[in-house]
Formats: sequence, structure tokens, C-alpha cells
Amino acid sequence: MATNLENLHYLTEWNDCTVDYYEGYHHTMVNFHMHDYYEVSLILAGSVKVLLPDHVQEGIEARLVLTAPKTPHFISRNPDIFYSRLNLLFSHDFVEDYIPEVDRLLSVFGERGRVILLQQEQKEQLFSQIKEIDAEHDILRRRLMLLCLLSRISEMGGESDTSSELPAHVTGALTYISEHYSEKIIAERLAWHLGVGRTTLMTSFKAYTGSTLNEYVIRCRAKNVLHLLRRGVTEQEAAERCGFGDTCNLIRGFKKCYGKTPRQYIMDEKEKNTGRA
Repeated sequence: MATNLENLHYLTEWNDCTVDYYEGYHHTMVNFHMHDYYEVSLILAGSVKVLLPDHVQEGIEARLVLTAPKTPHFISRNPDIFYSRLNLLFSHDFVEDYIPEVDRLLSVFGERGRVILLQQEQKEQLFSQIKEIDAEHDILRRRLMLLCLLSRISEMGGESDTSSELPAHVTGALTYISEHYSEKIIAERLAWHLGVGRTTLMTSFKAYTGSTLNEYVIRCRAKNVLHLLRRGVTEQEAAERCGFGDTCNLIRGFKKCYGKTPRQYIMDEKEKNTGRA
């Protein structure tokens, strides 16, 4: 069944396997999140921090970020440094029972996500393979090419040994905000809920996500506003349901995240989609 990938700003319909490319400076991953499909994220350039459920890995080297369905993750990056990545997304149904070894191949994603640092040659090989999958229209060949890609990844060394433990209170804060973004979130109460001091929470949160607590909450709200507006919900209702309260606060917060009003964003999005058709 086709599913629109709105929660990650993918504007194409979900057809079991898809590829998305981005380069630039603005935020592309808004919040700590998880989804129902496998994600192979090839980070080609940029200074990033990859947050997984229990560890974080950072640096400027090319890397592969692998997340299985229901694995929370978040990629924070320095907005002053050019960033590019190639994402391949596929559902479990796309490869399920296709070959006897499929479970072994899918184990490359790990139980809580993986980050693999890449040599230049590895980066170029993976980039080429993913682009070939994207260009292939025959469903059988796409499956075979995807399985070949997973096989190549399974043979790679270079798994990051520079990762460090992600503090439990940072993971807790990210999870709490993803579940309660529509409510009023007070730093002191959240810190108490997580068993740490306010200063510890605020300092750690900024260090690991690159955003203040308030900035992050606004981004979560704006992302969910966008999801509702695409479904035809009014701005006032979206503001109330996502924690902005009214349209003035919604527009102000949305412009901080996307550089334009919600109405302008939706119109530009429709024009781009019309141009692709």
C-alpha cells in the first residue's frame, strides 16, 4: 500500500523502495524519530552527529548510517558546513522471503542502528550502486540490486570505533518531546522527570543535538504542522493540535524553521511537484 513519506519531508509516494538525495545547509532531519522501513543513509559530506538509542558518533568523514524499522535516530549537523547525503529506503516486504539469506543480510542494520566509516573507494562504490538502484525501473532488477548492495555492506569493515555513549537523559528528553510536543514543556519539570538538574539537561541537549530545547520543540511542532496542513487541516486547528496555540505563533515558529510561512511552503511544494509531473 502506498504511503506518503511526509514525516521525513519525502514528497514522493512510497513504492517499497525509493532513493532521496539532498545537498545544502538547512535542516533535513527535524527530530529524533523512527519509522516502519529500513534506511540506508550515505553521508557524503558535512560535520554531523549521529544519535542512536544508546550512542552517538560524530565527525566529518563519509559514513553509512543504517537503521532498521522502529530504531530511533537523529542526525544533527553543523549548518555552517555544506552537507550532502543519499538515502535509500525500503520496506521489509520488498525483500522478505526473496532469498534464504535475506535475514543475514538485514542483520547489517543491527538491533539499535549502526554507523560505518567509509574509505573514499567505498563511498564511491556505494554512491554508484544506490544511484543505479534509483535509475532502475524493473522491480525484479531493483530487488536484486538492493540485495547486492546489502551484501556489499555486510562485507565492509570500518564500523565506527569513535562512538560514545549517549546520556540517558538526552535520549529521554528526545523521546519525551516526540511524544509531548503539543503540550507546554518546561525545562525544570522535564529535568526533574529525567532525574537531572536543569543546567545539566540544557547543556547536554545543546551539545548533542546542536539546538536548544526550545528550538528543538519548535521544530517538532512545525514538522507536525506541515504534516497536518498537507492533509487539509486549517492553520488554526494545526496550531492548536501542535502546541502553538494560535496562527500567529504558528507562523512565527514555522518561519524560524523553514524560512517562509506555511502557506508559502505548501504553495512552493505544489509547484515543485507539478514541475516534476
